[in-house]
Amino acid sequence: MKYFFSTLLVIIAITISGCIKDINPNGMTVAIPASKLTQSLQQQFPITQDTDYGKVTLKNPKAFLQKGSDRITAGTTVLFSNPLISQQQGSVYISGKPYFDAKSGAIYLTQPVIEKLNINGYKLGDFLKGSTSQMLNPIVDEIFHKIPIYKLNKNSIQGSFVKNVQVVDGSLLVTFGL
Repeated sequence: MKYFFSTLLVIIAITISGCIKDINPNGMTVAIPASKLTQSLQQQFPITQDTDYGKVTLKNPKAFLQKGSDRITAGTTVLFSNPLISQQQGSVYISGKPYFDAKSGAIYLTQPVIEKLNINGYKLGDFLKGSTSQMLNPIVDEIFHKIPIYKLNKNSIQGSFVKNVQVVDGSLLVTFGL
Protein backbone atom coordinates (compact mmCIF):
# COMPACT_ATOMS: atom_id res chain seq x y z
CA MET A 1 0.00 0.00 0.00
CA LYS A 2 2.90 2.34 0.84
CA TYR A 3 4.40 1.81 -2.63
CA PHE A 4 1.05 2.45 -4.29
CA PHE A 5 0.74 5.92 -2.74
CA SER A 6 4.40 6.73 -3.45
CA THR A 7 3.99 5.69 -7.06
CA LEU A 8 0.75 7.64 -7.36
CA LEU A 9 2.44 10.78 -6.00
CA VAL A 10 5.32 10.39 -8.44
CA ILE A 11 2.90 9.98 -11.37
CA ILE A 12 0.94 13.08 -10.35
CA ALA A 13 4.10 15.18 -9.86
CA ILE A 14 5.57 14.07 -13.17
CA THR A 15 2.31 14.60 -15.03
CA ILE A 16 2.20 18.17 -13.80
CA SER A 17 5.88 18.93 -14.47
CA GLY A 18 6.62 17.02 -17.67
CA CYS A 19 5.35 15.37 -20.78
CA ILE A 20 4.73 11.64 -20.36
CA LYS A 21 6.14 9.80 -23.35
CA ASP A 22 5.45 6.20 -22.32
CA ILE A 23 4.11 4.07 -19.47
CA ASN A 24 4.92 0.36 -19.51
CA PRO A 25 5.85 -2.41 -17.03
CA ASN A 26 9.45 -1.09 -16.90
CA GLY A 27 8.28 2.33 -15.69
CA MET A 28 7.09 5.69 -16.91
CA THR A 29 9.18 7.73 -19.35
CA VAL A 30 8.99 11.51 -19.43
CA ALA A 31 10.41 13.68 -22.23
CA ILE A 32 12.13 16.86 -21.05
CA PRO A 33 12.35 19.43 -23.86
CA ALA A 34 15.43 21.53 -24.61
CA SER A 35 13.57 24.65 -23.47
CA LYS A 36 13.37 23.25 -19.89
CA LEU A 37 17.09 22.43 -19.99
CA THR A 38 17.84 25.99 -21.15
CA GLN A 39 15.73 27.45 -18.32
CA SER A 40 17.58 25.31 -15.80
CA LEU A 41 20.99 26.38 -17.15
CA GLN A 42 20.10 30.07 -17.26
CA GLN A 43 19.47 30.05 -13.51
CA GLN A 44 23.10 29.02 -12.93
CA PHE A 45 24.95 31.39 -15.28
CA PRO A 46 26.99 33.59 -15.79
CA ILE A 47 30.14 31.82 -14.61
CA THR A 48 33.48 33.61 -14.39
CA GLN A 49 36.80 31.93 -13.74
CA ASP A 50 40.38 33.17 -13.68
CA THR A 51 42.79 30.87 -15.49
CA ASP A 52 46.52 30.93 -16.21
CA TYR A 53 45.65 32.48 -19.59
CA GLY A 54 43.22 35.16 -18.41
CA LYS A 55 39.66 35.69 -17.24
CA VAL A 56 36.93 33.58 -18.88
CA THR A 57 33.21 34.30 -18.50
CA LEU A 58 30.46 32.04 -19.82
CA LYS A 59 26.94 33.46 -20.12
CA ASN A 60 23.63 33.13 -21.99
CA PRO A 61 23.49 29.30 -22.09
CA LYS A 62 21.18 27.39 -24.39
CA ALA A 63 20.55 23.65 -24.62
CA PHE A 64 19.95 21.70 -27.84
CA LEU A 65 18.76 18.16 -28.49
CA GLN A 66 19.38 16.83 -32.00
CA LYS A 67 17.77 13.85 -33.68
CA GLY A 68 20.26 11.10 -34.36
CA SER A 69 22.47 12.03 -31.40
CA ASP A 70 22.67 10.52 -27.93
CA ARG A 71 24.22 13.73 -26.54
CA ILE A 72 22.97 17.04 -25.18
CA THR A 73 24.60 20.15 -26.64
CA ALA A 74 24.96 23.32 -24.57
CA GLY A 75 26.05 26.59 -26.14
CA THR A 76 27.21 29.72 -24.32
CA THR A 77 28.67 33.11 -25.04
CA VAL A 78 32.36 33.27 -24.07
CA LEU A 79 34.12 36.43 -22.94
CA PHE A 80 37.91 36.28 -22.59
CA SER A 81 40.34 38.93 -21.44
CA ASN A 82 43.82 39.28 -20.02
CA PRO A 83 46.22 42.20 -19.41
CA LEU A 84 47.76 41.86 -22.89
CA ILE A 85 44.60 41.94 -25.04
CA SER A 86 41.22 43.61 -24.91
CA GLN A 87 38.12 41.57 -24.21
CA GLN A 88 37.36 38.98 -26.87
CA GLN A 89 33.88 37.55 -27.40
CA GLY A 90 32.77 34.32 -28.98
CA SER A 91 30.69 31.23 -28.48
CA VAL A 92 31.36 27.66 -27.51
CA TYR A 93 29.18 24.60 -28.04
CA ILE A 94 29.80 21.60 -25.85
CA SER A 95 28.12 18.22 -26.00
CA GLY A 96 27.94 15.47 -23.43
CA LYS A 97 26.05 12.38 -22.44
CA PRO A 98 23.49 12.75 -19.65
CA TYR A 99 23.80 10.89 -16.36
CA PHE A 100 21.65 11.07 -13.25
CA ASP A 101 23.16 11.64 -9.82
CA ALA A 102 20.73 10.27 -7.23
CA LYS A 103 22.42 12.09 -4.36
CA SER A 104 21.81 15.56 -5.83
CA GLY A 105 18.68 14.64 -7.79
CA ALA A 106 20.18 16.22 -10.90
CA ILE A 107 21.18 15.35 -14.44
CA TYR A 108 24.77 16.20 -15.39
CA LEU A 109 26.75 15.88 -18.60
CA THR A 110 29.60 13.43 -18.76
CA GLN A 111 32.28 13.05 -21.45
CA PRO A 112 32.05 16.74 -22.46
CA VAL A 113 33.48 17.59 -25.89
CA ILE A 114 33.96 21.05 -27.40
CA GLU A 115 32.02 20.84 -30.68
CA LYS A 116 32.34 24.43 -32.00
CA LEU A 117 34.39 27.41 -30.94
CA ASN A 118 34.08 30.89 -32.46
CA ILE A 119 36.01 33.97 -31.32
CA ASN A 120 35.15 37.45 -32.62
CA GLY A 121 33.01 35.93 -35.37
CA TYR A 122 35.76 33.63 -36.66
CA LYS A 123 35.33 29.89 -36.50
CA LEU A 124 38.52 28.46 -35.12
CA GLY A 125 39.96 25.77 -37.32
CA ASP A 126 41.01 22.42 -35.92
CA PHE A 127 44.66 23.50 -35.77
CA LEU A 128 43.77 26.47 -33.52
CA LYS A 129 40.99 24.72 -31.66
CA GLY A 130 43.49 22.30 -30.10
CA SER A 131 45.38 24.87 -28.02
CA THR A 132 42.25 26.87 -27.23
CA SER A 133 40.45 23.67 -26.27
CA GLN A 134 43.30 22.84 -23.90
CA MET A 135 42.68 26.18 -22.21
CA LEU A 136 38.91 25.64 -22.01
CA ASN A 137 38.81 21.88 -21.23
CA PRO A 138 39.54 22.22 -17.49
CA ILE A 139 36.83 24.88 -17.19
CA VAL A 140 34.36 22.78 -19.19
CA ASP A 141 35.08 19.66 -17.12
CA GLU A 142 34.71 21.58 -13.86
CA ILE A 143 31.50 23.27 -14.96
CA PHE A 144 29.77 20.06 -16.00
CA HIS A 145 30.88 18.22 -12.85
CA LYS A 146 29.42 20.98 -10.66
CA ILE A 147 26.53 22.44 -12.63
CA PRO A 148 23.64 20.18 -13.58
CA ILE A 149 21.97 20.48 -16.95
CA TYR A 150 18.64 19.83 -15.19
CA LYS A 151 17.46 19.35 -11.61
CA LEU A 152 14.43 17.45 -10.45
CA ASN A 153 12.23 19.19 -7.92
CA LYS A 154 13.93 18.94 -4.51
CA ASN A 155 10.58 18.92 -2.71
CA SER A 156 9.31 15.86 -4.58
CA ILE A 157 10.24 12.20 -4.41
CA GLN A 158 10.86 11.96 -8.16
CA GLY A 159 14.62 11.54 -7.77
CA SER A 160 14.17 8.40 -5.73
CA PHE A 161 12.55 6.62 -8.65
CA VAL A 162 14.78 7.55 -11.62
CA LYS A 163 15.84 4.36 -13.41
CA ASN A 164 17.45 5.79 -16.54
CA VAL A 165 18.24 8.99 -18.47
CA GLN A 166 19.09 9.05 -22.15
CA VAL A 167 18.77 11.13 -25.31
CA VAL A 168 16.75 9.43 -28.03
CA ASP A 169 15.51 11.03 -31.27
CA GLY A 170 16.15 14.57 -30.05
CA SER A 171 14.46 14.13 -26.66
CA LEU A 172 15.89 13.80 -23.15
CA LEU A 173 14.02 10.82 -21.74
CA VAL A 174 13.86 10.19 -17.99
CA THR A 175 12.46 6.81 -16.97
CA PHE A 176 10.92 6.46 -13.52
CA GLY A 177 10.07 3.16 -11.88
CA LEU A 178 10.35 1.04 -8.77
